[in-house]
Amino acid sequence: MSQVRCTSIGRGLRESEIVANVVDTNGRIHSIRVERDFLSHKDNADYLPVGIVQYNPKSGRVLVEFSHEPETGINRIWVDKSQLDVQIEEFA
Repeated sequence: MSQVRCTSIGRGLRESEIVANVVDTNGRIHSIRVERDFLSHKDNADYLPVGIVQYNPKSGRVLVEFSHEPETGINRIWVDKSQLDVQIEEFA
């Protein structure tokens, strides 16, 4: 499993929750509510676990899948490979 960098973090409905925001390649923000300890923090950034579905080497885009449906209702989004915590070529 890989992780995608969050653009921002907000407060959830409970103290144990947070809202993680991830931007797709079209600039849309997808907000997903998760438990606070679901995220990892490294290199001064927060990362959300995602599944890698597909990689397009020509465009450098990666189709990732969230663990559950975000606020937008879309559970798969395209992100730039630079948003991942690992080199995507490891999965290709």
